[in-house]
Amino acid sequence: MPEDDRPGNPIPQLSRSRHIRAAATSVTAFVGACTQGPVGRPVRVATAADYHDTFGPSLDAARPLGHAVDLFFANGGDNAIIVRAPGASAEELVPPDGTEHAEALDGSGVTVLVIPGLTTGHTAQVRRALRRCASYSAVLLLDPPAGDWRASTEQDLTSIPEHRDRAAVYHPWVLVGGRAVPPTGAVAGVIARTDAARGVWKTPAGSDAVLHGIEGLATPADHQLAESLTLAGVNPLRESPGRGPVVWGARVLSAAQAGGAAQRYLPVRRLADHVRRSISTDLGWVVFEQDEPDLWQRVRVMTEEFLMALFEQGALVGSRPRDAFFVQVGLGQTMTAEDVAAGLLRLEVGISPLRPAEFEVLRIVVPTASARDAASLLIERADGREDGEQWAESHERLPGGAGISLILESTTRPGVGPRLHQHPYPETFVIRRGSAVFTVGAATVPGRAGQILVVPAETAHTFVTGPDGYEGLHLHESDTFETEWLE
Repeated sequence: MPEDDRPGNPIPQLSRSRHIRAAATSVTAFVGACTQGPVGRPVRVATAADYHDTFGPSLDAARPLGHAVDLFFANGGDNAIIVRAPGASAEELVPPDGTEHAEALDGSGVTVLVIPGLTTGHTAQVRRALRRCASYSAVLLLDPPAGDWRASTEQDLTSIPEHRDRAAVYHPWVLVGGRAVPPTGAVAGVIARTDAARGVWKTPAGSDAVLHGIEGLATPADHQLAESLTLAGVNPLRESPGRGPVVWGARVLSAAQAGGAAQRYLPVRRLADHVRRSISTDLGWVVFEQDEPDLWQRVRVMTEEFLMALFEQGALVGSRPRDAFFVQVGLGQTMTAEDVAAGLLRLEVGISPLRPAEFEVLRIVVPTASARDAASLLIERADGREDGEQWAESHERLPGGAGISLILESTTRPGVGPRLHQHPYPETFVIRRGSAVFTVGAATVPGRAGQILVVPAETAHTFVTGPDGYEGLHLHESDTFETEWLE
């Protein structure tokens, strides 16, 4: 990549040959109660054994997290994010906004959320979880209460007015070891299995959606009940002759009302999220470009190439590309003169997941480097250097999608430093002045001006400033600070 040859630090020049990469589709997160492991912190596990090593044994129907994770991996799941809740109550599983652990999954990239122990009867917490799923562009797999389907359960579903297109409900519970447990862990595994084998746009239901790792259905649904569930937007699990229990529906809760395909079918909802996430993520460079026709054309070509790849894989329906998707961007099409002046690039994308030329329309807004918008990329600092020799400041949620947080710190005092702590991501210390002695795990690491120290994720660390004080820049590889204090 060419570099700027002006004095100062070299600045990479943006390549004009760019592509939109397909984002991960099956990022499954579980939130639930267990007996051990870190509370409120996302931990990735690759197998059921990994889960049990960290979080302990499977428990009971009131704390079904372990059973859900076991069934996820038994049905084809590959990697999961686990968040241990502080308790098994609905309020602890889905804490109120702004409280401890409420943002545990922020920035995780989750696309499928399972909360074992939360049921459709916990309407306030379900609504809260769905709001978070909407912000993540994720779907929530929901369990009804145990036992037979009841009119009260259907009434609870009508008490969920918003984001119904992000809720997929499955009935009945399943039997594991002679015990009834919620089905959504197994369903999440089927979804992951379908994504890997056939694509996010394929329906995770039908005769191939066999449920493994279970002994049967706790309360089997007959044909009449299955039809009633479908009309209510609920997905039945049924016995299939010669195959055993299968997932027999892939609708979202809003399917009970009229709406577009993404408001009726789970794979369409997830495909639309996938397209939006992929495009939005890989257009981050636009923030450094001027909002003008050359940029619009480049964005259009990139987006059309991405959608053409989906069309060739069979994700979009139509005999010709123009029947399968469209892309619009530009002044007079998707943008006004005011948008251009404000540095807002508005992109309109249509995809046909079910029938040719019946488009689900996605509208994506990306900031550019206009005169008015450029100011939003700057952070005004007031670090106090003119007022004394000791100062500290922190910055998170940096503009431009930086994906990091910063701490800037300076002191002339020797022998001071933070308490022992750790982060779920790496932290990098750039030592600008003075020195410090760092404790990293079991190691003691002296650091001085001109050196850079990298502390791995989930590693206990602290430091004590040297005799000549300390000034440093601390980079956290997360959009927000996540700290576990150990003393």
